[in-house]
Amino acid sequence: MIVLEGRLESITFRNESTRYTVARFKTGSAARPVKVVGFIDHPVAGQILRLTGKWITHPRYGQQFDIAAAELTVPETVDGMREYLKSGIIRGIGPATVNRIIGHFGEETLHVLDHAPERLREVAGIGQARARSISGQWLEHRSVSEIMNLLQRFGIKGAYGPKIYAIYGSRSMDILTENPYRLAEDMAGKGFFIADTIARQTGGVPSGPGRARACIDHILREEASAGHVFVLMNRLIDKMHRLFEIDPDTTAGAVSMAASEERIIVEDIPAPEAGPEDMPEDVKAVFSHSLHHAETRIAQRIAAMQGLPMEPLPLEKTGLLDMVENRFLLRLSGEQRRSIDTVLSSRVSVITGGPGTGKTTLIKSIAAGFSHMGLRVCLAAPTGRAARRISEVTLRPAHTLHKLLGYHFETQTFEKSTDDPIDADVMIVDEASMIDTQLMYHLVCATRLPTRLILVGDMFQLPPVGPGNVLGDIIASDTVPVCFLNEIFRQAGESPIASSAHMIRDGICPEIPDFKHNGGAPAEFSFIEAETPEKIASEIVRLCTETLPKAFAMRPKEDIQVLSPVHKGEAGTIQLNALLQAALNPGQRSAPGPSLPFRPGDRVMHLRNNYQKDVFNGDTGIVASIDPTGLKITVDYYGRPVSYTPDDIDELTLGYAITVHKSQGSEYPAVIIPMTTRHYTMLQRNLIYTAVTRAKSVVIMVGARKALSVALRNNRPRLRFTSLSGRLRAACGHTMYG
Repeated sequence: MIVLEGRLESITFRNESTRYTVARFKTGSAARPVKVVGFIDHPVAGQILRLTGKWITHPRYGQQFDIAAAELTVPETVDGMREYLKSGIIRGIGPATVNRIIGHFGEETLHVLDHAPERLREVAGIGQARARSISGQWLEHRSVSEIMNLLQRFGIKGAYGPKIYAIYGSRSMDILTENPYRLAEDMAGKGFFIADTIARQTGGVPSGPGRARACIDHILREEASAGHVFVLMNRLIDKMHRLFEIDPDTTAGAVSMAASEERIIVEDIPAPEAGPEDMPEDVKAVFSHSLHHAETRIAQRIAAMQGLPMEPLPLEKTGLLDMVENRFLLRLSGEQRRSIDTVLSSRVSVITGGPGTGKTTLIKSIAAGFSHMGLRVCLAAPTGRAARRISEVTLRPAHTLHKLLGYHFETQTFEKSTDDPIDADVMIVDEASMIDTQLMYHLVCATRLPTRLILVGDMFQLPPVGPGNVLGDIIASDTVPVCFLNEIFRQAGESPIASSAHMIRDGICPEIPDFKHNGGAPAEFSFIEAETPEKIASEIVRLCTETLPKAFAMRPKEDIQVLSPVHKGEAGTIQLNALLQAALNPGQRSAPGPSLPFRPGDRVMHLRNNYQKDVFNGDTGIVASIDPTGLKITVDYYGRPVSYTPDDIDELTLGYAITVHKSQGSEYPAVIIPMTTRHYTMLQRNLIYTAVTRAKSVVIMVGARKALSVALRNNRPRLRFTSLSGRLRAACGHTMYG
C-alpha cells in the first residue's frame, strides 16, 4: 500500500448515497494533481487528506490512485475550519452562520462541536432546535468518517459506513469493535462478511463457538435468499469447512447449542424427490426457527380451514352461474363452470393455468357471485402492479398483501393476525406463485378459519423471490382442490404469444419468424438473430428508439419493457439501462443514483416495499423533476408524486431494462428479451415462459436461437428445499412426506 498526503483540488464525480468519489488530488511533491478514485465521506475542495491505496491503470481512464482508506486531517487554522464547515457537511447553515460560529469560538470551534455542542446557543441566531440539528449532523459526519476509516483499514469498502451508521447511530463504533457479529443479523447482504473480517483482524478466534454460530446463521440466511426453507446437514457441514475453515466437530457443537436455544430446528425428513440420485432416503434438515414455524403454521391453518364444515349457499349453483353469464355477457366454458363449482364447495382452493385460459374471467365471476350472495369479498395480490391490474379488470378495490396485512416496515411487524383477522368472507389472491413462505404464514394467520381462501396463479411461472415454493407445494400436496385450466380461449389462441407460451411451457420450440425490419408489419412474436452481446444490445436500442415506435406507435418509456435474465454483462440490465438512457433520455442535468445517474424523464423502478411512501417493490414511474442541488428527485407514479433524497435513493433504479424476476405480476404492451448463451446458468424454461407471458401484444427475442433451445431443455429449475407439501399431507390426515 502507498500513502499520499496532500490537498483535494477538485471533485470530478460524487455519488452521495455510496460516497464513491472521483477527484483531483495534489501532493506536496507533485507538479500536477493526480486522479484519485474511491470512497470519501463528504469530500470538499481544499481538504487535507491522508490517502492509503495503490496505483492502477484503468483501460479507459488511464492511471489513477485507487483509495483503500481516506483519513481527513482536521484543519487546525481558523480559515481552514471556516472552509471546512462551509463545505456542506452540515445542511441548513450558510456562510453567514459559519462566520458567526467561527467568530465566536475561533480555534476552539471543532472542540466545541465535539465535546460541548450545547454551547452553540451562545451564537446569535442559533436557538435550541437549530443547535440540536447542527450537533446531530456533526456527530453523524464524524461518526461516519470514523466508521469508514475503520472499514477501509480492514480492506472493506467505506461505502458501508453510512449504512452501518443508519442502523446503530452513535453506538456504531462500540458495536463494531466489541460485538461485530451483530452486524450479521442487522445488515442484510454483506453484514456477515464485514463482521467476520473485523472479528478476525481484531483478534477474534476463527474457530471459536461464537463465530461458528454466526457462520451457521449466515449460511441459513444465504440459503433462504436462494429460495430454500432449510439446508441439509451435510451441506451445512461442507460449507462451514469450505468457506470458513470450521471443522465438523465445531460445527456439530454449534448446531447443538443453537438448537437447544431454539435458534434453529434440526429435523429428520425423507429426502426431497428432486434431490440427487445418491441421496439417502432420510436426511437431516436444519431450519431457522422462523421458517420452520412458518411452514408448520401454514399447514396447520389450512388443515383447520379445510376441516370446517361448509355452510349451505343462499343461492343454487346453477342460478349463480347463469347470473354471472348474464351480468358479464359471456359464456363460461365447461372448465370454468367446474372451477366455480369447486370454489363454491371448498374452504381453500387453487386455480392455476397459463395465459389465455380464463383465470381473470374466473376471478371476476367468482367475486361477483359471492358478492351477489351478500358475502364480503377481498381481492389481493403480492405486488402493487398486480393489485392494480386485478382491480381494473374486476372494477373492485384490490390491495397488496402487505398493505392488507398492515405491515410496518420500521418494526417489520404485521397488524393483522389471528387476534385481529381480516374482515372478509372470501379472500381471492391473484399471482399466488409470487407468495413466499413468510408472507403466506402471515396471510393464513390473518385469515379467519371460516373464510374461503382462493389462490390464483400460474404454477409454471418462476417461484417467489423469497424462500419457499408455496403455490407449487400446495398443489403437490394433493390436500386442496385444484382447478387446472388448460383450454385456451379462441381469441387468446389466435395470438402467437399465448400459443407460443404454452409450447415453451411444454418444452416445444415454437416457430418464431425472423423480425422484419422493412416492409410489412412485424409479427407479434418474432426473433432477431444477433451473434454477440454487443450486437444484441445494439439491436435492443434500435427496437426501443426506432422500430417499435414506428411499427406499432408505441411509446418507448411507457409501452416497451426489456427483460433480461441477469444484471451484469453487455446484455444485462445495468449496461442496457445505460445504453437506453443515453438513447431515449440524453441530457446533462442529473442526480446521483446507486449505479447510474437519474435524469428528468427517466423511467425508474422502485426496488422494495416502502409503506411510508406508499410505493412497492417493482412499481415503475417517471422522474418528474430534480432539485437544483441534485439531492432530491421527484418520481411520478401513475399521477402521484413521490420524493427521494440521498438517504433512500438506493431504493430506485433505472427501469428501461429489468430482470424477469422483477417483472412478475406485470403486463406490458411489448417485451424484448435478450437471448445469449452467456446467460447459460439462468437459461431455464420457466424463466423464458415467465418473460413471454408478461407481454400483451408484442414479444421480440434478440440473440441466438441456440440460447432458446438451451432454456427449453432445462426444465429442472433450481431445486428448492421445502417441506410444506409433506406438512400439509400430515396435517390434513395423510402420511407426512407421502
